[in-house]
Amino acid sequence: MGKTTGSDDRIKAHTRESRQTMGIPFEQLEPPRWGGPIPNPVERSPLRLSESVVVDPPVVLSPMAAVTNPPYRMICREMGAGLVVTEMIDAGGLATGHEGSMEMLDIRDCEHPVAVQIYGNEPEVMAEAAKVVAAEGADAVDVNMGCPMKKIVRKDLGAALLQTPELVRQIFDAMASAVDIPVTGKIRAGWDGADAVDVGRAMADGGAAAVTIHGRTRTDGYEGHVDLAIIGELVDRVDLAVVGNGDVRDWASARRMFTTTGCDAVMVARGALGNPWVFREIAADLAGEPVPDPPSLDDMKATIAEHMDLYIETFGEETTAYECRKHLLWYFRGSPGEGALRECLADIGCRADIVAAVEAACEACRQAGELPTAAKHHRARQRAG
Repeated sequence: MGKTTGSDDRIKAHTRESRQTMGIPFEQLEPPRWGGPIPNPVERSPLRLSESVVVDPPVVLSPMAAVTNPPYRMICREMGAGLVVTEMIDAGGLATGHEGSMEMLDIRDCEHPVAVQIYGNEPEVMAEAAKVVAAEGADAVDVNMGCPMKKIVRKDLGAALLQTPELVRQIFDAMASAVDIPVTGKIRAGWDGADAVDVGRAMADGGAAAVTIHGRTRTDGYEGHVDLAIIGELVDRVDLAVVGNGDVRDWASARRMFTTTGCDAVMVARGALGNPWVFREIAADLAGEPVPDPPSLDDMKATIAEHMDLYIETFGEETTAYECRKHLLWYFRGSPGEGALRECLADIGCRADIVAAVEAACEACRQAGELPTAAKHHRARQRAG
């Protein structure tokens, strides 16, 4: 899919100027990464991946292993994410009907539009996996070309594909020819340098509908500052819709991503951990509406309870009692509630224990008169704006 027309020239001219004035490199911002002036409000149309797949608002929940399962995807869609993406699934497993891979291909009616992310490096296998994904009702299929984990890249998967643009073209050509749903890909700025434009062009030549770029190289991992300049370069030089990813954790950083790069949509990854409310913030700001108040402790309790009930419905009470611990810590990180939670974690074995742990965390916050991190950060941004 090519870029939309209309206001493109105005947006490009504005963003080129912004790259010079918005604080690149991020080291110049005070405080580092999150500081600097908050840009003026931005306007973005919904991102159209095809005639029938529209991302509205243009804000996407990133694929994250062991996080973006159906319960959390449903919560984030409810909070305003325009598109949610599954955790990455082995293409070979889908192509052969492997039970574990097929179990991960769990799509619910209430989460559309939803994309399924797959990983692999054989065009024929990726095409077969895409057929399985389309048959299961996904709205799009996404190719992982950004995972930096050693166990992935040593098999020439994930971010290793950034080194082979021609293979990338072949993969997208095979997948786009095999299915009618949009085929997209998630990349990094490069392997150890800025290779994104070459890879983006290979994707476009192969029939991709859009590219998401995380503005760090594979060598960077998750360290340092995201490079907004390379994201902007991809916007300017590749004929694809571009989704900007990296260091977006609230409405202000989303504005900075949009303004500085000219991207068509933003993707939120670690900024959504324990903070699904980030999507309603960004959606409201894009719509020109006041950013909603941060969640109260009662609001948080209700959302966490819904999240945990969906988890139990999906995975059962025993699995939820174990896996919920990381989510609960994310919800209360940096607050007095985190300490109260840690005292309870080892004893969580059922839903009642989860409810009691959350209540203990909320009570610790009440007594200290302190909100969890997501809400505190939101209020600080409101004062700064």
